[in-house]
Formats: sequence, C-alpha cells, structure tokens
Amino acid sequence: MNRSLQSGQLAGAAPLSDGVAVLPEMRKRALVLAWLAEVFSRQPTLEAVVSYRRGQGADWLDELHEDPLLAEGIAGMIAALAAPIEDEKLVAAVGLAFNRLFVGMGGHATVAPYESAYRGNGRLFQQPFTEMNALMAELGLTVADGCAEPADHISIELALTSHLLLAASPASQAMLERLQGWVPAFCADCIARDTSGFWAGAARALAALTAQGSPYADHGPVPTQGG
Repeated sequence: MNRSLQSGQLAGAAPLSDGVAVLPEMRKRALVLAWLAEVFSRQPTLEAVVSYRRGQGADWLDELHEDPLLAEGIAGMIAALAAPIEDEKLVAAVGLAFNRLFVGMGGHATVAPYESAYRGNGRLFQQPFTEMNALMAELGLTVADGCAEPADHISIELALTSHLLLAASPASQAMLERLQGWVPAFCADCIARDTSGFWAGAARALAALTAQGSPYADHGPVPTQGG
C-alpha cells in the first residue's frame, strides 16, 4: 500500500523488512537521522527556535545530549541557542548562517549539501544524483512534493537512511556506507565555516551518528555503490 513517509523529504511505498525486528537502538538512531534530515533541509522558523529554547524541542535536545555519541554536537547547538539575544534575532542569525553555508551566499565559504559536490569532479547532478534516483525508484520512493532538492541532497539521503533503518532493511548498511563516503568531509566543512555554532553542532552530531554501521547488513544482500 502506498503511503507518505514520516519524513517531509520522501514519499512512496515502504519496503518490507522480511520479518527482521527493528532494534530499539536503531529506532532511536533512525529518529535522530530523520530529525537531522529536517534540520539540514531548511533554516529554522521562529516557532522551531522557540521550541528549541524552551519547549518540546529543548526537551528533545536535552535527551540527545545525554547520549555520549551525540553530546558534543548537541552541546554546540544548545550553546548557540542560548545566545543572549531575542528569539527573532536568533532566527535571523541562524538563518543567515544557513544561507551563507548552504544556499551560496557565502561565496567560496559555501558548503554544498549534495553528494555530487564531494564525489567525482565536484559538479552537481552527477553520478551520485543518478544513483540516488535509481535507488529510490527501486525502493518505490520519490522525492516528496514540495521538496525542490535533488535526490543526493543531504536531507534526502538522511531521510532515506532513516526510513531503511525503521524498515530493518539490509539496504540501510549500503546507505550508511554511502553517507560515510562523503558526509565526514561535508561535516568538516560545516564545522570550519559556520559562524553561528548551530550548524557546526548539528554537523558534529551528524558525523558521529553516521560513522556507525547497521546491524541489519547480515540479514540479506546489500546493494553496492558505484565508484
């Protein structure tokens, strides 16, 4: 049965897990990846910033901060959100940093959030873009309506990895390996060039999370990634 997935980046049919149970730690990891997919998809709204500072978002960050794997990165995000300025000014500051990093306003300091920028010749819409479109088609998934990004955007790859982990799919290992092939460099660039602290913190959390493998790789064949 076709249905929309939880992530705002994907739509389509959920692949079957072939009876493999979703491990509790993988469910938590998948939820964090889905959240990071949303974080890197757009600059935060005023509502999101208010939530991160003193609402459910703050509770979520506190929970993540208790995880040793994520603690350093989440601490950076919390520190950035604790800046002694009004909510509206913080939204503007974090949004400006987003535009400078990911939208091109930073010139040579821009961090392109696409796998194609980190593989091959660095040009966009290259082999990773083609591979991701093919993989999503094989899984019965598409980029969701309203998402204008190509399939090799960081948020879409994270959303797909989250989806595969929640489905207990052996293909989750291939996606994690794919992320491990370019996300460390992407995160390093974010950390080096972010002026707000928010995106650097998110990048540290992302780098730590994607460095871990998938336990589902032993339950079936894993699609291979092209060079």
